[in-house]
Amino acid sequence: MFKNFVYVMVATMLIGAATAYAAFPDYYPESGFQRVGTLDDVQLDRQVIIINDVPFSLANSFIVHSPSKYSVPATELERGQRIGYKMAAGGRLITEIWLLPKNYENPQRR
Repeated sequence: MFKNFVYVMVATMLIGAATAYAAFPDYYPESGFQRVGTLDDVQLDRQVIIINDVPFSLANSFIVHSPSKYSVPATELERGQRIGYKMAAGGRLITEIWLLPKNYENPQRR
């Protein structure tokens, strides 16, 4: 009985994760985001972004993706937004950002 319950729970989580990603366009990573957080502040003139109270630098050629366009202006970034992001190896340098719905939950963190 318990074994069946576990199987049902695992299947539900997998279907939920697949459904969450099915709503995104092809240019959103199928395997998930390197990190997910809430945007606290954006200082484009200093190339700094603060996510979950942690400051990060923005790469010179960072890209912002939205569900409707592959690339949108960085001015689309707003405080309080949920974002997925990718960092360059070994540091706090963000190279890519994906805009997410406010209610998005990272399936990798459940």
